[in-house]
Amino acid sequence: MNKQSRVWLGAGLAAVVVGGAGYALTARSKPAEGGGMPPSKVAVATARPTEMARFLSGIGTLEANRQVEVPAEAEGRVAKILFTPGSEVRAGQLLVQLNDAPEQGDLERLTAQRANARALLERTRRLVPQQAATQEQLEQAQAAFDQSSGDLRRAQAMLEQKRIKAPFDGVLGIRKVNLGQFVRAGDALVSLTDARTLFANLTLPETALPVLKRQQSVSLMVDAYPGRVFQAKLSTIEPQIGSDTRTVRLQATVDNADGALTPGMFVNGRVALPARTGAITVPETAITYSTHGDAVFVVRPGDKGGFTAQQVFVKAGDRQDGLVVIEQGLKAGEKVVTSGQLRLYSGAAVVPAEKDTLALQEPRS
Repeated sequence: MNKQSRVWLGAGLAAVVVGGAGYALTARSKPAEGGGMPPSKVAVATARPTEMARFLSGIGTLEANRQVEVPAEAEGRVAKILFTPGSEVRAGQLLVQLNDAPEQGDLERLTAQRANARALLERTRRLVPQQAATQEQLEQAQAAFDQSSGDLRRAQAMLEQKRIKAPFDGVLGIRKVNLGQFVRAGDALVSLTDARTLFANLTLPETALPVLKRQQSVSLMVDAYPGRVFQAKLSTIEPQIGSDTRTVRLQATVDNADGALTPGMFVNGRVALPARTGAITVPETAITYSTHGDAVFVVRPGDKGGFTAQQVFVKAGDRQDGLVVIEQGLKAGEKVVTSGQLRLYSGAAVVPAEKDTLALQEPRS
């Protein structure tokens, strides 16, 4: 055998070896016909029509129904502090008294001037019918009395500004002023909060606006009370969409009689929508996600007895409490695989488990 013949013979043997290996690989990638591979044990659940609660979720902050930093209305020296930080107060209760000695003096002077103007006005009125006083003198006496009355009311108002009172019922915060301190108009003295009713300020995408209505139920959750749900009512819908965020602002009212909630808390809110009836649902574990789309394995009777799994592409919708709504691809009553999908392919033989812990948690029809 010459050298060229030996080269052709080696190449032929290599081709046979490679071809045989390729055949062996192909044979292993497919299940042997005639039931060569044993059926896979899988857990199954039934696709059921379910009434699904619907809601829109948003985040926000709690705000008190009434809250204010009680300010000084006029400048002056703090003469008395008549409140205890953290205590409850009533509307009109005196909190801080500023030095009002100059205003007290003005009040006495103007009170005397008004009394004198009143007496002059009354004498002039009696003299006019007797022609002992002219109509012009009467008008001047009336003007003097009116001016003195106005000056007196102004002095009384300035005196009242030195008495800082609670504008409404509520709970005081930390004191921000000390005895003898000089304060100016507008300086905050103490915070006052009425938290018996709270507002939850939420934001939602602008696409939610068509389904929002006042008095809708709103569920609120805060990090301070895990698992506890506070019920509120949607009271206000902002008529303008935020031009920067393209969101709509909502305000829900929540009763806080027990004082559990505090203004400023971060809150998760869910606005309830009308429930969806007849939605086909399966456990979330039944869905297989891939770049080709969402799919489930449906268990169906095999041609030669037993059961087989068939891959069906579906359109998944809302998720809630471990269930997912199937918008397209499944019918009520069909059995889907909830665990063991990694070993399955369309047409694979399966043996449904006698007990499925996932199926036991499904809602009863």
